[in-house]
Amino acid sequence: MNTEGSDPAKQAYILGLKKYRDGDLKAACPYFSQAIEGGIDDFDILYYRGMCHLEGSDYQSALIDFEVLVRRQPENSEYLFRRGFIHYKLGMNAEAIRDLALVPEDFDDCSIRWHYLAVLFYKGGEYEAALSAIEKALAKFPTMPKIWFNAGVILAAMDQTDRADLAFATAAKLDNRLTSIPRMILE
Repeated sequence: MNTEGSDPAKQAYILGLKKYRDGDLKAACPYFSQAIEGGIDDFDILYYRGMCHLEGSDYQSALIDFEVLVRRQPENSEYLFRRGFIHYKLGMNAEAIRDLALVPEDFDDCSIRWHYLAVLFYKGGEYEAALSAIEKALAKFPTMPKIWFNAGVILAAMDQTDRADLAFATAAKLDNRLTSIPRMILE
């Protein structure tokens, strides 16, 4: 990997890292792009820029960076998760399912993937798979009201009304705003 780019490129990389570490991802992104254009091809810079794009909801640009990262390290669970999430946000459901399913079950850093998979399976009419995924999400996030609510939606679609009602009641206890919204899947 080349970190030897021109002096302006090195400076841009340093400034980008500073902004990134300070939490100002929006400001960091142009610096990373400038560094890449100036010849810096340090592997981490694509990750940083991709995360900046994600933070700014620029999913098309983020996808470009994470496609490269996954090609270079196809076994990296975080890169697969991020690319899957981007596909999810872009409505590329089949690709999102593929990527999110490739993340090993024991990789807890990206456990929210179970919720995304549940939503995707539900949208595709695969209710058994959606239920399996939402149960895994609940095991990881038992106090997240949206997951309980979506469990209710999935169970209702499977005609398991008693369990659905219990899930909706649990969601409402955790967040009373969920009592008055339509019982449709929440993203």
